[in-house]
Amino acid sequence: MNKTLIALAVSAAAVATGVNAAELYNQDGNTLTMGGRAEARLFLQDGKATDNSRVRLNFTGKAQINENLYGLGVWEGEFTTADEGSTDAEDGSDLTNRLAYAGLGGNFGEVAYGKTEGALGVITDFTDIMAYHGNSAADKLGVADRTDNMIAYKGSFQNLNVKASYRFADADEDLSGDNDADGYSVSAIAALGNTGINLGAGYASEDESNEYMVGANWTFDDLYLAGLFTDGEKQIETTKDTVDYTGYEFAAAYTIDRTVFTTTYNNAETNDETSAENIAIDATYYFKPNFRGYVSYNFNLISEGDTIGEVATANGSASKADSEDSIALGLRFDF
Repeated sequence: MNKTLIALAVSAAAVATGVNAAELYNQDGNTLTMGGRAEARLFLQDGKATDNSRVRLNFTGKAQINENLYGLGVWEGEFTTADEGSTDAEDGSDLTNRLAYAGLGGNFGEVAYGKTEGALGVITDFTDIMAYHGNSAADKLGVADRTDNMIAYKGSFQNLNVKASYRFADADEDLSGDNDADGYSVSAIAALGNTGINLGAGYASEDESNEYMVGANWTFDDLYLAGLFTDGEKQIETTKDTVDYTGYEFAAAYTIDRTVFTTTYNNAETNDETSAENIAIDATYYFKPNFRGYVSYNFNLISEGDTIGEVATANGSASKADSEDSIALGLRFDF
């Protein structure tokens, strides 16, 4: 039971790809499965409450073309509340298309086009293990995250997993040119035999921005440890100048019976000034493998008035909101 909970706690991506998915259709080599989550999330900061509840739905269709080749189509959407007390059905309840792509797969791996996943998410997953907080220093370029107009490849070869993606620049409406927002990302994760250790590295480049990431994790019985480092140059949107960005994260998880305790430390610098620094802790109790409750607390180590590094503009002064601690309470049902 404990090893199962550790796996659930440190692999959010596994749920998204259908660990609990239900098969809706299976005939003549064609299958359709559905999965997702319903999550109630109460976020508290400075004595004020925000409803960050959400529902995710994902559908995966697969057509077996022959014994060596299949076609697939994937869609995942997220509905959020944020009605802010309104009774108007048209207020809030936003829908975000997280994924929408189709492709081909086989022994060679999978190739897909559409709104799909870049290559650095599998590296940030090393430390992005908390129920709510954390993951504030390993900032990914757009081409390395989920984005549209992208062709992506992933493959597994014994103890090595590789990913690569290329995003095309969007054409202007009058077809006179494009927005130059093309780019690529690549990554590889190697498992070191049966040691429980995984090593990962990746690189991404977009216009005048670039970054690399390296990470490692180790699972030993009920204990999970991970670390990540990223460095690169990012373009300031207003001036088009580039600034240095450096971030690192450390994460740990420990399982006791049905409860998983996790903690992370995040630190990032932009323009040679701290842009994120926090320690987060949470406790998650699994009533069932697919139903959990959690409490998550973030200790913000930035003080109001500190000089804070920013990518979008020049360095600024930390506001009260930038310095506040926060807490989240949640219940999550995976299906």
